[in-house]
Amino acid sequence: MMASIEINLNAMDGMLCIYAANSHQKVMKPEIDLKLLRLLTQIHALGSVSKAAEAVHLSQPAASLALGRLRRILGDPLFVRGVGGMLATTRCEEVVAAGREALLLIDDAVKPPPSFDPSTALRNFVVTLSDIGEVVFLPRLMAHLSRHAPKCNLRSRALSARELPQALESGEVEMAVGFFPDLEKPGFFMQRLFEHRFVCLIRKDHPRVKGDKIPLSVFLDLPHAVVEPEGRSHELFEDLLRKKGLERRVQLGIPHFMSVPAIIATTDMIVTVPRAVAEYFVRFGELRIVHPPINTQPYALKQHWHARFNGDPALKWLRGEIANLFTQ
Repeated sequence: MMASIEINLNAMDGMLCIYAANSHQKVMKPEIDLKLLRLLTQIHALGSVSKAAEAVHLSQPAASLALGRLRRILGDPLFVRGVGGMLATTRCEEVVAAGREALLLIDDAVKPPPSFDPSTALRNFVVTLSDIGEVVFLPRLMAHLSRHAPKCNLRSRALSARELPQALESGEVEMAVGFFPDLEKPGFFMQRLFEHRFVCLIRKDHPRVKGDKIPLSVFLDLPHAVVEPEGRSHELFEDLLRKKGLERRVQLGIPHFMSVPAIIATTDMIVTVPRAVAEYFVRFGELRIVHPPINTQPYALKQHWHARFNGDPALKWLRGEIANLFTQ
């Protein structure tokens, strides 16, 4: 009865150790490398050292020397002459059977990944977008995916700044798009897309703001709504006010943007938001954009991903499409 064989491959140096199943006894020393194993399987399949040498791109003398080395390592003749040509020994049959399985696994693992064809691919992309990101990116991105990757789906996961690095590293989330300064660290890639500035949003007929720029005294005196999403962009404006020693009354603090239009349109409150968000909200009417009284610095929106998935063909395609759609 043929003994069962287990193979352990040291991926760092390409060396193989072969063990008898249910035993810790080595039946092959680690001096056997993949080239020797390929030669052995070819000799077994072709019944000829010269033909096997040609198949693995060796000269016949080199193949003969390698076969001799295999025999010394294994302590077995491996092949003997018979009426029909070269006959494999029992030991040879065991090693070849295990070797073929190992080589198939190795060849399958190291072959180039399949190319990504967006027109036919079935793929679920999982991303994290800030509230701003959903407003700015999703409409154009989904319209683009519907045309060019009709069988692909997108899932947007809401995660905190604390949770996001681990989620990207594990693959639970594949990309983060928006303002995520905590991801600018080793192990992560990023690509700048475009810059944002802050503007103020008020109702159209606001009694105290007539022009397109609000005076500082009026700005500080008005009741403010402050949106504090996970994306952290609001912190930039808050830090700027603190550095300038400016204080205003925060009448309302909320975690999301979607209630902003209805609140601002029906009160004398003012809210400071990224310009793309303000431009989206004024489409609903009864709102207008005014410039803040202080010079706000622009900040960049970026796409981020973990180094583990930098070579994924599908994600490379998606990152390229996002860059083409949104890079300024």
